[in-house]
Amino acid sequence: MNIFFSQVYIRPGIDYPFSHLFQKWFSARISELVQPSSQFIKSYGLNYDLIFRISAKTEILKPEIKGPTVFKRNRDVEFTIFLPHNGTKPSGRSEYADVLNHLLDGVVVVLNSLDISTSQLIEKSSNLIESVVNDPTMIDNG
Repeated sequence: MNIFFSQVYIRPGIDYPFSHLFQKWFSARISELVQPSSQFIKSYGLNYDLIFRISAKTEILKPEIKGPTVFKRNRDVEFTIFLPHNGTKPSGRSEYADVLNHLLDGVVVVLNSLDISTSQLIEKSSNLIESVVNDPTMIDNG
């Protein structure tokens, strides 16, 4: 099972400018930290991937999770995590760290619902967040 992150924003101007490098890097790091559970394998199969679509909404205060949507042809199990957004672009590292904390909170909820161990992910979450907010290639500020 591989884990992938992508972004799909449904409202103009309500987004987070995470780069494609972020998506690739974050997907690889999270995939390294989790293993499929017997429940996941029984429900979907060993060859299925887990996809997280990142989106945002202004009217929520905590992550909102939609899914799963199962695509048998592509062997994907997809969830959308809507992140809280205040209507303005984050202006600094601490604001991006807050967004990433919300994202990881949503990921942990989904993984727990699939009986996938999140202990390593939780243990490494601060390091992951620090790596993202301190690497200018992770956020498109242009």
